[in-house]
Amino acid sequence: MPQDPLRERLAALTPFLKASTRGPVHEHLLGIALLRAGQVFGAYQTLLQALAADPRRRGVWVDAACACAATERLEMAMWLLAHVVPGFEEIGPHACPYPADSPRSAEANNRLVALRDLRRQRVDELRFLELRTAADQEIRERLGKEPLGSERLLLHVSALISLGEARDALDPYDRAAVLLEHEGLPVGPMLEQLARIRIAVGPVPERDEVLERLRRSAPRSEVLTRLHRPTLLERRMWEQEAGLEARLLETEVARGQQSLREPLEQLRLRARASEYPEPYREALARLGEHGGKAERDAG
Repeated sequence: MPQDPLRERLAALTPFLKASTRGPVHEHLLGIALLRAGQVFGAYQTLLQALAADPRRRGVWVDAACACAATERLEMAMWLLAHVVPGFEEIGPHACPYPADSPRSAEANNRLVALRDLRRQRVDELRFLELRTAADQEIRERLGKEPLGSERLLLHVSALISLGEARDALDPYDRAAVLLEHEGLPVGPMLEQLARIRIAVGPVPERDEVLERLRRSAPRSEVLTRLHRPTLLERRMWEQEAGLEARLLETEVARGQQSLREPLEQLRLRARASEYPEPYREALARLGEHGGKAERDAG
């Protein structure tokens, strides 16, 4: 499980990795093991490969949908689940629905409904946050861009951070950072909010500088307490995940795929803030004109 110690997770994966070359069934089992270990992009790739090798196995459609949902590809997850839910036979030639009276049919349908609800909820959250930040901006403009006051400012910054997290985009975070830095040298809650922004979207040098200020002024800060320094094994594991995510994002940009998250924005964000930026920067460079501009922005 993701919360288990890393050595235990790696030890649990080893037999699945060794057996995965035996065929789609074992590749499917490896995908499940990767998903349970928290390697969501590795699971995504492995389960889609198992599905392509043998689309007749209903369980692979369901587990591949789970991996897609874990990587926040909600539309893709719903499309995969629809292949095993009765009534969606028109989805394509590979549709293989469970019998209508099967408990697995009901479970797959419930998951499909839950994904639709989650997507609707995320869209509603985005709309609410956009309205809230627009209202704050209107207040500032009416006041001649006077400061909002510390309490109102922190609420506005919090909304921008949440908006950025919902979209995984740079712009809301950057606007929040500008607001805080215009207030002078941030201290207390403002410094913690700025640290959150820099942890999420960098740039890395500015992140390290803000964290050092936070260590000096508030060594017991909740932000610092939650900050995890990875071991060498963890670094290797997350570096591999970074490479898989970068390739997926590059493919989505090249195909013009859109969802709640903009793949090009995600590449820009990772290239600027990730501990393992090289795969993202290389993907941006391969994308040509748009990628090159994004990489310059990220730098």
